Amino acid sequence: MCCCSSTTPQQWEQFSQYNVARAQEEMQASLQLRDDMSVTRVQLQNELDTQRIATEFAIRKRTHHLEQACDETQWQMKSTQDEISDMERDIRSLEDDLQATMAPLKLVHTRLENRTKRPGVDLCRDEVQYGLVNEANQLEATILALKQKLAQAQHSLQALQLHQAHMGEDLSRKQDALSLEQRSLETRGRLTSAPLTDVSSGAVVPLTNSSRRHNLELA
Repeated sequence: MCCCSSTTPQQWEQFSQYNVARAQEEMQASLQLRDDMSVTRVQLQNELDTQRIATEFAIRKRTHHLEQACDETQWQMKSTQDEISDMERDIRSLEDDLQATMAPLKLVHTRLENRTKRPGVDLCRDEVQYGLVNEANQLEATILALKQKLAQAQHSLQALQLHQAHMGEDLSRKQDALSLEQRSLETRGRLTSAPLTDVSSGAVVPLTNSSRRHNLELA
């Protein structure tokens, strides 16, 4: 009985050796690919770690600057509040001085008005008359100066209060930003990278023939 697809032992041996060589080449290529993948993963992990460290350093640096800015703003607000308290005391003092000056001026005006009611020759422009007029002029000038100083002090007080309000808003924004930076650091601290698995050291499974023997045995 003749089989047209039959081969000689030499042909079978050559074909088998060819298959073994091909399989070994593919296995070697696979190992090389796995080595390359492992190296690439390690390089990528190193780059990610470097970027993570740089990012966390930048966040810590910004957090430090924000803390310094908050402390500086709080100090400025305290100084401004002290200035506001001093200005309020000055305003109360000016108001007291102004109120205290109004009474003598009213008294001088009353005396001058009473002198104008003198009849006839007694309505005399004497030294007392000129003294009262001069005193009235001096008191009016003092009152005008006090009013001007009081207006300037009130304007300065309003400017200080407005500046303090702006600093309060700025401090609130800085504190919010600082809180976000601190929360960001805490979140990043909880997020850790999964360790890389080295696949380059996998065991090579040797080829076996159909009878489970290692190395092909050719007749």
